[in-house]
Amino acid sequence: MRSKQFRLSAWATAALACALSAAEPVSAAPPALSAQAYMAAHGGTLAPAGTLEIDGRRMTCGRYPTVLDPHLNDFGEAYLGLIVLNPRLFAGLATPVKLWIYSHECGHESVGRDESKADCAAVRRGRREGWLTEKGLAQVCAFMQPAHADSRHFSGPQRCAFMRQCFQQSAGSTHR
Repeated sequence: MRSKQFRLSAWATAALACALSAAEPVSAAPPALSAQAYMAAHGGTLAPAGTLEIDGRRMTCGRYPTVLDPHLNDFGEAYLGLIVLNPRLFAGLATPVKLWIYSHECGHESVGRDESKADCAAVRRGRREGWLTEKGLAQVCAFMQPAHADSRHFSGPQRCAFMRQCFQQSAGSTHR
């Protein structure tokens, strides 16, 4: 009996240790990296703060620059003080989706690594600035639909449901 209790206790301790080591503080800031350091390591083109245009709309993330890296293995990425976008993957996306991706990555600058909060920050920004309508949100949701959950992200449908709530809650803050 004691051996069985020990094994059960050891298993529970190991499971807890694995869970804690895999857990990541969602409020932690993205890692810090300068645009120059990123470009030295990965290449890309610098868009200084306030100069980036996406489909004719000037986008800014405070004082933070954007690096356009066609070799990035994702649509976008956030570092503390830096946004990285893959313009090659942006080709063919609807404008609201592109603006949402940029705004999501920018949202990490204020909410840290919390993906749900970054999603909501992007939706609120789009609603406030007038570029995210119900049709645009439907395009974002269609884009997110195939996304699978992982250690930091909910599934695409779960994220979309949360973004729809953020969209409805921000109804009074639309750009006029």
